[in-house]
Amino acid sequence: MSAENKLDKVQVGDSVERLIGGVGGAVMTLKVTGVTKDRIYCGPWEFSRKNGAEIDEDMGWDEQATGSFIKP
Repeated sequence: MSAENKLDKVQVGDSVERLIGGVGGAVMTLKVTGVTKDRIYCGPWEFSRKNGAEIDEDMGWDEQATGSFIKP
């Protein structure tokens, strides 16, 4: 199963791993607090449901260029 398919299955209350600084960077376990068709929310953080990329308009991060991402 691809990571995209696994992100489609993420639900409120699930735990996900946030990789900060890419693979090999710091790892933080987060609890999913909200989901929409396009986004996964973990408290104040917002991630793409498509590929797990963190979305932060203030930092200029989107689905193509980001500083962290989640995996189920």
